[in-house]
Amino acid sequence: MIFLKAWNYFLGYVVISVNGLSLEKFINLCVSRGIKLWGIRRISYTSLTAKIGIRDFKSLPPIVRRVGCRVKIIDKRGFPFLAYRFRHRKMLIGGMLIFILILYGLSSFVWVVEVGGNTKVDRQVIYDILDEKGVRPGVYKGKLNTWEIENEILIQVPELSWISIELKGSKAIIKLVEGVKPPKLIDKETPCNIIASKDGLIHQLIVLDGQAEVEIGDTVRKGQLLISGIIEHEDTQIVRYVHSRAHVIARTWYEGRAQANFDSVSKTRTGEKASHKFIESKNWIINIKREEIPFEDYEIEERREAIIEDYLGLSWVVREFYEIKDNSTGDREQLAKEMAGQKAMEKALKNIPKEAKIIDKKFKYDIIKDIGYEAIVYIEVLEDIAEQTELLVN
Repeated sequence: MIFLKAWNYFLGYVVISVNGLSLEKFINLCVSRGIKLWGIRRISYTSLTAKIGIRDFKSLPPIVRRVGCRVKIIDKRGFPFLAYRFRHRKMLIGGMLIFILILYGLSSFVWVVEVGGNTKVDRQVIYDILDEKGVRPGVYKGKLNTWEIENEILIQVPELSWISIELKGSKAIIKLVEGVKPPKLIDKETPCNIIASKDGLIHQLIVLDGQAEVEIGDTVRKGQLLISGIIEHEDTQIVRYVHSRAHVIARTWYEGRAQANFDSVSKTRTGEKASHKFIESKNWIINIKREEIPFEDYEIEERREAIIEDYLGLSWVVREFYEIKDNSTGDREQLAKEMAGQKAMEKALKNIPKEAKIIDKKFKYDIIKDIGYEAIVYIEVLEDIAEQTELLVN
C-alpha cells in the first residue's frame, strides 16, 4: 500500500470532482476501459470526488461526453507538478534534495529515548541500563539488537514482567509492565488453613486435603474459615495438622457506576473525514497531502510525531477532520444511556480477576434531569476464593 502511494506520487495524479446524474455509469465505464480511480468519495447524489493518474485523466473526455457529466480538477499532486512549479529554481530543488538526504541520514539515528509504564521502578535506573546497553541519543539504529537488550533488562530488573523497545522514527520508545507481587507461598510441609479471600456464596467445593468447615450453598464472609488444617479423629482422639488444599469456587459480585451527560453526545460523527498530512518545523511547513474539507460542521483530531525534535523541531503531523451532525433529543438520551452503561461496565471489569468467569450482569439506569444518565452494573462471577493462611501449632 505504501509502495503504491509512493508510485502514484512519483508519476503524479489529480483530484477531480464529477457532477451529473450518471455517476455510477461514469465509474463503470472507467473500470471497463482500464482507467483507475481511487479515493472515491460521494459528496451528494449528483457529486463525487476521486483521484486519477495523469495519463488516465487524458482518456476521460469520451466517457464524459457519453455520460453527460462535468469533470473539474480540484488539485494537482505528485512529483511532476512539483518539479514543474520549481523548474526555474534549480538551486532550490538541489537544496531540497540535499535536505531530504540529510533528513534520511539523521532519521537513521536515535535522538530521543522515552520510557513509560513504570510506577514503582525508578525511571532513572532504566535510563542508566539503556545507556549502558547503547540505547542513547546519537546511536545508529542498525547497531541496536532490541530483542537482546529487552532480555538483559528483564534479567537486571526483576520487578519488570515485560518490556518492549520500539524504534519509531528518531525515537526509541520503551514500554514497561511491572510485575504483580505474587501472594506469599506457604511451604507444603507447613500446616495451614484456607480462608475466604472475599465475600461470596459457595458454588463448588473440592477438598484435596483438610477438613471442610462450609458446604455448597453457604454464604461466607471475607476471612471466614473454609478448610481447617486441624483434623480430629473421633475414634482415636488423634489430632493431625495438615497443609490444607482445596478449590473453593464461589459466586461473587462486583459493581460499576458511571455517568454520561447529554452534552457529551450532542453530536455524532457521520463516518466521513478528510485528512491533512504535512511535515512541520518551527519556521516552515511542507504539505504532503491536503484534501478539501467539504463539511460545514466537523471536529479535528491531530497526531504529531517528532522526527528530529531536539535539533530542528521537525515533526510529522496528521490532522483529520471528521464530519459531525447534531443528534435529536431521542438520540441523545439513547446514546447517553449506552455510554453510561459502557463506562460502568469498564469500571467493574477493572476489579474482576482475569481467571473469573462472568455468569450474569444487570444494569440499572437513572436519568438525571437535564444532565444525563447514571448507570450501575452488577456483575456476578464464579471465582476461586481460597486463600491459604499459616496454622500456628504449639
